[in-house]
Amino acid sequence: MKKLKTLRRGLSKALNSLFTISFLLILLCTSTIAFSQVNVEGTILDETDTPLPGVSVFIKGTTNGTVTSTSGNFSLNADENDVVIMSFVGYTTEEITVTLGMQKLAISMKPDFIGLDEVVAIGYGTQKKGDVTSSIASVKEKDFTQGVMSDAGGLIKGKVAGLTINNSSGAPGSGSEIILRGTSSILGSSSPLVLVNGIPGDLNVIAPDDIASFDVLKDASASAIYGTRGANGVILITTKKAKGDGKATITYSGYASVSQFQKKADFLDAWDYKVLGGIGEDLPYPDRRHDTNWLDEITRTPFTQNHNIALRGGTQKFQYSVTANYSEENGMFESSTNEEQKYTVDLSQKMFDDKLTVNFNLIKGLTSGVGFNSYIYRQALIRNPTEPIYDENGDYYDPNIFQYLNPVGMLKEKTEGGEGEWTWVTGGLTLNPVKGLFLKGTATTKRWSSQNGYYENSTYPIATHNGYASRGASYSKTNLLDLTSTYSANIEKHRISGVVGYNYEDNLSEGFNANNAGFPTDVYTYNNLGEGTFLKEGKAGMSSYKNSSKLIAFLGRVSYGFDDRFNLLASLRYEGSSKFGVNNKWGAFPSVSLGWNLHKESFMQDASMVNNLKLRLGYGVTGITPNSSYQSLTLYNYSGYFNDNGRWVPGLTPSSNPNPDLRWERTTEYNLGIDFGLWDGVLSGSIDVYDRLTADLLYNYQVPTPPYLFGSLLTNVGDMSNKGIEVALNSNIINKTNFKWTTSLNFSYNKNELTRISNEKFEVKDNRFFAGYTGDPIQNSTHIVEEGQPIGNMWTWKTVDIGRNGEWIIETPEGEQKYISEATEDDKMVLGNGVPNYTMGWVNNVQYKNFDLNFVFTGAFDYQIINFQRMFYENPTITYNMLSSAFDKVYGKTRLDYTQEYLSYYIEDGDYVKLQNVTLGYNFNVSSVDFIQSARIYVAGNNLFTITKYKGMDPEVNRTGLTPGTDNRDKYPTVRTFTFGLNFTF
Repeated sequence: MKKLKTLRRGLSKALNSLFTISFLLILLCTSTIAFSQVNVEGTILDETDTPLPGVSVFIKGTTNGTVTSTSGNFSLNADENDVVIMSFVGYTTEEITVTLGMQKLAISMKPDFIGLDEVVAIGYGTQKKGDVTSSIASVKEKDFTQGVMSDAGGLIKGKVAGLTINNSSGAPGSGSEIILRGTSSILGSSSPLVLVNGIPGDLNVIAPDDIASFDVLKDASASAIYGTRGANGVILITTKKAKGDGKATITYSGYASVSQFQKKADFLDAWDYKVLGGIGEDLPYPDRRHDTNWLDEITRTPFTQNHNIALRGGTQKFQYSVTANYSEENGMFESSTNEEQKYTVDLSQKMFDDKLTVNFNLIKGLTSGVGFNSYIYRQALIRNPTEPIYDENGDYYDPNIFQYLNPVGMLKEKTEGGEGEWTWVTGGLTLNPVKGLFLKGTATTKRWSSQNGYYENSTYPIATHNGYASRGASYSKTNLLDLTSTYSANIEKHRISGVVGYNYEDNLSEGFNANNAGFPTDVYTYNNLGEGTFLKEGKAGMSSYKNSSKLIAFLGRVSYGFDDRFNLLASLRYEGSSKFGVNNKWGAFPSVSLGWNLHKESFMQDASMVNNLKLRLGYGVTGITPNSSYQSLTLYNYSGYFNDNGRWVPGLTPSSNPNPDLRWERTTEYNLGIDFGLWDGVLSGSIDVYDRLTADLLYNYQVPTPPYLFGSLLTNVGDMSNKGIEVALNSNIINKTNFKWTTSLNFSYNKNELTRISNEKFEVKDNRFFAGYTGDPIQNSTHIVEEGQPIGNMWTWKTVDIGRNGEWIIETPEGEQKYISEATEDDKMVLGNGVPNYTMGWVNNVQYKNFDLNFVFTGAFDYQIINFQRMFYENPTITYNMLSSAFDKVYGKTRLDYTQEYLSYYIEDGDYVKLQNVTLGYNFNVSSVDFIQSARIYVAGNNLFTITKYKGMDPEVNRTGLTPGTDNRDKYPTVRTFTFGLNFTF
């Protein structure tokens, strides 16, 4: 209680300090001279007198601004003598001084292709691109990829150096796997923090059509202001807003697509059985004289559709934006589907002479769908292609073989479904009492709930009881409060801005699961769980959970610029979390970065080819919190029973040790970068070199009992290093009136190393442990995590030959050769790594008159993949169907005659270059149609082809966690899609 009171007093003092600072800033600025209000209106055109939509128009030295409409118009309230800045990426910035009685403006912008005045998000604010001192990448709507997207990550895949967006599954609703600058934790997440309009979320919260831009904070000097959530970088998503030009617009965008397998595994079919049987091969199954393509029986040609409608409009005083999105994605496998509805409402009202702005935002999402049991896919692959689906009685054909099921029966004799719902409500007040000062308060509540059900009929293949049912539900809520005070001012050659703030976050999650079996009828499916006999026999299952956590933070940041030559950005976040131990509830996360615009210096004036040259240097500290709550406390489980005076009661045993010193994983990062622009935008880009060290890695260490209550302790010991380089190049190759071609190429290299895993108190045996699992019947670990080595190392025997008897010959670390039957665990070694050392993206945009062509290549290099399908099915000794290559000679000598094993023979190079997307569009000339502002149609193809030597289905496999590079045998295959879409604005 005493500690709680102390914490409350501390929070009270901090809040008082925050508001005192804000009040002093108000007093400081009240001497500002009041100017007369002027309504500035105009139209902005490009070099061909075509209206420019999306141009940033704002008052210099403030965040008060707007953007031009689709017809290039804008309207903005300003004071007399204010300087209005108009900036747009690829064009030189224009400035106009406000005067009384000024007429409607007509402004032509000239191409520049440097975009230094473009505004980018930096977290709790914005900044001109020319003033940015950290490693930040920005992608705007005009550069988004089109076509079918599993989530919003597909819009920028391959377009940000160092940001890996991976889609290793073709399942409907499957999300993107995201890593920025390597793996940074053993037990924690390595995914970046995703913020939607400043609110923590994910890439699936908002429909892709509603997103205006992505800003990726890559280094710690940019992300440190997010403290224990910023160690893996931050992705800031900004949604589209109303223009506020007095005109209402209705925008419709939609597409339809069909998909196919990118590649199918080549298993023996019925004809192969006849041919092989005819030459006397020993096959695992007898020929049942049928021709069944089991994969075709459980798959289809899926259709996907997406529709988005947006209504936006308003005046300078009031703006509104209402959107509705519907998507239906059907999977390649029968019954796998994902259906979503997403709605947003965004309202903004200015009052009291624009001194106060009230914002309201609602995000609502509904989802329903059916997943896919990957075991059904496995059964379709291994099934005898000469067997029938049904026997002579119309029942599912069943030869009664262990772990051998009819996949059609498994698919059809079950009922399942799931539904989810999320709601975000945000309200905000922004007070602008004097010029340059903004006091903002935002409160958000988020709710997410889901429920699912599953039922196997009594006729389900090899059912041992009359029906099996399960039900589950989960619920979570998050309440957030953000209070910030921002001030900015320009004093001659000096530009100063600062922000102080307070964050509060309260999280709660809970759920339950229950199952039963032995039902009198299949009619109920999973909707009458209590009728099963297993409940009465004590065999039914039930579980539930509930946990919570809180996070509180105080933050401050100051930005200073001098003469557009030198810039400084420094921040400090002081953050506490309930997930930490009692001795480490709070931590400080500082950052500082510097920028020097060399092209502004006198010694560069003669270098006419250089339009932009900036040197950046950044340093920052961020953190990673434990994944779960209560890990610093002693936890108990009920386990077993003991006799208490003749009464059997459950025993209570410890399941974890207390650790009052449990704290965040601390990441320190240095970043050196250079931005450049040459020959008036013909070539521009950036180069970043970084060194990131994550200390105090969390791991469960074995400890003695006693003195400890439990045999393991979660504590902070290890260190991990990530070092790399990122290069982004942009070129305006052709810029003619009717023909334009721009291209961008990005490349990244990352070197990861687990530099420490043990210390003098807590030790991992031999400074290594094993991860991953092959599965039955091989039953081996796949990876090794070892001090001094990178995450992702593959650990097994090295095959070099095959004996005349068909047995593997392996080579030991000492160079000795022996048969695999004589090998030991000591003969294993590191034989690959599943994390690419190099990644690339290449984006091209071509415009010819009203046509546009865009294509995106992605690639990954210098990594390996464990081909599970070959490991399990490329073997002629197995007792089920196999790959056609199972009968090939190994090393060109003889056929394999040995049981399945995990060996280097099945570890392949994964290097690839993939044509990720091609989009061909046509923009109609609608100038003669009054009610249509723009119209466009397009066709797109995703995942079109891959250049690789990898023999598996797709080299784009999982790269996250401790077992990257595993191409599992039951993985939902990736797909190729073809899309037709259209966009209209009225």
